[in-house]
Amino acid sequence: MKAVKYISIAIILGIIGFWTFIMVCTIKIPMGKVGVRINEYGVFDEKGVEDRTFTPGWHRDFGPIDSWIIYDSTVQTLELTKDPNFGDRAGVDDLKIQAKGGLTVSCDITLKYRIAPGAAHLMLKELGAGDKYKTTVRTQTENTCIAVLGQMTPQEFYKPTRRLEVTTQAQKQLTEDLGKHHIEVIDLLIRDVTFSDQLEEKILREKIATQEVLLNKFENLAELEKGKVAEIEAQTKKMVAIIKQEMNSEKVTLQAKTTAEIAKIDANAKLYSTKKEAEADLIAAQSKAKGDLLIKKAEAEGEKLRNDAMKGVGGSTIVALEAARNINLSNITVSTVEIDFLDLNKMAEKFGVKLKDKEDK
Repeated sequence: MKAVKYISIAIILGIIGFWTFIMVCTIKIPMGKVGVRINEYGVFDEKGVEDRTFTPGWHRDFGPIDSWIIYDSTVQTLELTKDPNFGDRAGVDDLKIQAKGGLTVSCDITLKYRIAPGAAHLMLKELGAGDKYKTTVRTQTENTCIAVLGQMTPQEFYKPTRRLEVTTQAQKQLTEDLGKHHIEVIDLLIRDVTFSDQLEEKILREKIATQEVLLNKFENLAELEKGKVAEIEAQTKKMVAIIKQEMNSEKVTLQAKTTAEIAKIDANAKLYSTKKEAEADLIAAQSKAKGDLLIKKAEAEGEKLRNDAMKGVGGSTIVALEAARNINLSNITVSTVEIDFLDLNKMAEKFGVKLKDKEDK
C-alpha cells in the first residue's frame, strides 16, 4: 500500500512539475500574432535575434535567457483624417498636400497594410522593437502621398478618374518603399478631399466661366442646327412633291398599260371565240353533210332493195297489199256468192299475188 501511495504522490508531483515547467519555461503565441525570440546570452543559439519568425503555438521561453517580441500579423489600418474622433491620433490628423500652383489641399487617407509573412524578425532587425514599424509606415505614407499627389492641380482633385490614376501610382510607389522594410501594402484610399474657401471660390468661378463658354458655343450650334433643320425641311418637302409627281406619272402610265392589256386580252378572247365558233360551225356543217349523205345512201339502198323485192313474189304481194289498203270498201257492194272472203288464197290472187305453189307448177 505504501508503494502505491508513493507512486501516486510521485505522479502528482511530476504532473505539477511538468505544468510548472510549461507555464514558466514556454510562451504561447495566440492566433493573429507572430513572435520573434531574442537570445540574450547565446546559451542555446547565437546571441541576438533568431533568424526566424514564430507562428501561433507554444514555444521555448527560458526566463532571462530568452526574451520575446510579439507582433500583430493581421491587416492593420493607418488613418489620416481631419475627424478628431476618428483616426490613429487624437485631434485633426489629415494630410496637407501642396498641389501645383501653391494651393494646399486637405486629404483623408486610409492605408491597409500588414507585416510581410515570415519577415517579422527581419523587420525587427531593421526597424527595432515595439511599434517603431508603425512610425515608419506613417512617415513613409505621408512622404510618398505628398510627393505623388502633389503632381496634380487643384482642379484635378475634382476629377475622380485622374485622382484614381494618381492614387494607384502612389500605392505602387508606397508598396515599393515599405516593401524595403518588410511591410506589405494591401490598399491605399483617398477618402475625402477638402479645399480652402478661397480655392473653392476660384474653382467655382472658373467652372462658371467654362460653363458660360460652353453655353454660348451650344447656343451658336443650336442656331446653326435650326438653319440646317429648315433647309432639311425645305428639301424634304421638295422631295415629297417630286415623289408624288413621279407616283402620279407612274400611276397614269400603269393605268394606260393596264387598259391596253385589257383591250388586248378582250380582242384575243373575241378572236379565239370567233375562231372556235367558226370551227364548230364547220364541224357541224361537215357532220350534217355526212349525215345527209348517209341518209341519201340509206334511202337509195332501201329503194334498191325495194325494187329488188318488187321483182319477185314479194313484190306482187306488196303491190297487192298496197292495193288492198287503197280499196275503199265502204261504197262497194260485193256479192258473197262470187267472192268468199274466207278464202284468202283466192282473195290474194284477185289482188295479183302469185302464190308459190302455182309458180312452182
